[in-house]
Amino acid sequence: MRTQPPPRRRTLVATAFAALVATALLAGAPAAQASDNPTLEIDFDAVGTTHIGAQVDSSMALGPSVLESTLDVTNGHIVGGSLDIPTKTMDFDVFGIPARAKVTMTQVGPLTGAIVPTDQLGKSLLTSTVAYDIQLSDVEAKVFGVWWPLAVGSRCHTAEPVSITASTPEGEFFTVNGGGRVTSTYTIGSFTGCTALNFFDIPGFFPTFGSIPVNALVPGADNTLELQISNPRAGTA
Repeated sequence: MRTQPPPRRRTLVATAFAALVATALLAGAPAAQASDNPTLEIDFDAVGTTHIGAQVDSSMALGPSVLESTLDVTNGHIVGGSLDIPTKTMDFDVFGIPARAKVTMTQVGPLTGAIVPTDQLGKSLLTSTVAYDIQLSDVEAKVFGVWWPLAVGSRCHTAEPVSITASTPEGEFFTVNGGGRVTSTYTIGSFTGCTALNFFDIPGFFPTFGSIPVNALVPGADNTLELQISNPRAGTA
């Protein structure tokens, strides 16, 4: 577990690396090889939401988490980093029936991107890309006031990593010493390793619905994400 430095020290550290980064970006120094450029480890707090479209049509909280970044101070590129997303339970409806599932997002590969200065002093635009393997588990549906487990198995996940590119929204800015908001629209592809969603077979009360595959409910291109990035500080990665 990380320990937080005293407030005064955090303020001094934030001011120092903000000045360093701002100076490097405004100078517009030509980029050398990435391995030769000085880098800076910066951590930010990150919290937000994602909305899954398709047949799910529901939102889920993201974070709170820590965005760890490695910034090339010569050209403003984010050359590495991570954003761990804590596992959450998403509530949704399946044909009007309340349901819920545990969603686990595991980062695949590094977080990359850039902080691009604008013509307004100290104000930049942030863009970042990171991919996740998304796994579903503990899927349940509520019938007659009782939560019934729906079998999807323990290896139900996206066949390919889901790439999410988040950027500063139009009309807004990102500052190294303050943070800012980023948004994204992203696509979730097909899932693999899932058993069928075996609906309810309750003798005398409910008919057998048969199997409804995960791929008829989740995949789609109309998924959105919003994150608020704040509280910059010297990283320890």
